[in-house]
Amino acid sequence: MTSGYQSSIEIESLDYSKFVSLINERNRCSGGIRTIQEATLQSRLTEKSKVLEIGSNTGFTSVNIGLLVNCNVVGIDINNCSIKNARDLAKKNGLENKVRFKQQDAIHLGFPDQHFDMVWASNVTSFIEDKEKSIREYLRVLKTNGTLCIVPIYYKKTPPIKLVDKVSQAINARLEVFYKDDWKSLFERTSRKFGFNTVLYYEKDFCYIDVSDKIEEFIQKTLESPNIKKMSKITIRAIENRARYFYNLFNENLKYCGFSILLYQKRLDHDESELFLTKDS
Repeated sequence: MTSGYQSSIEIESLDYSKFVSLINERNRCSGGIRTIQEATLQSRLTEKSKVLEIGSNTGFTSVNIGLLVNCNVVGIDINNCSIKNARDLAKKNGLENKVRFKQQDAIHLGFPDQHFDMVWASNVTSFIEDKEKSIREYLRVLKTNGTLCIVPIYYKKTPPIKLVDKVSQAINARLEVFYKDDWKSLFERTSRKFGFNTVLYYEKDFCYIDVSDKIEEFIQKTLESPNIKKMSKITIRAIENRARYFYNLFNENLKYCGFSILLYQKRLDHDESELFLTKDS
């Protein structure tokens, strides 16, 4: 079988990360290209900037940062197959000399202190067991005055426990019921714990749209990709079944969720406390 997996049963038991690697799906951050444009613009990246993406998967975000800003980007991921697909995408876009990918673990970053102008962590911290250690590493390799970008998915209303359990199994990581303030508290508390000064200077909230009526069309379009069409009929059917399961499950889960673009600047000193707060009118 061209898929590299021995049976349809094995394909239908894949977790989501391995599944998107198999079908070479561009696993996007929430909001896709619009989120990338917003974050790169607000963080004032230039062609001279150096960016690190944590959990680059098949390369969508890293390559698009390269295309939008023309800066140097390094994406890291623990899945070697995803790294290969990401490198192919960078090469296809003529960015192989500016956008590179390495196999690394987020809690053991092989880069020196103060090395990057931006660390893009998106929602990957959700999948990491030792969240504090990973955040410490993000901030260690980030330059003073550089930006830590996170795009966390969080619950806006309490989900059914059975749904959370199913999603946890699908992503092969224990999904915690975090709300927006939980994510902000985690990053800000961890920054202080390890002696880093961070300021949240940009914050924008979004909600998800119910796409129940679009899932089947999306699956059929996915199956038309050259990478999948060359596989056996049995393999394609297994991929179709697994895709249907994932997309329906995630769509149901996201009915309870929202996400935000949060940009933190690493600074030498803390800002003073602010009393008179504001909001959009």
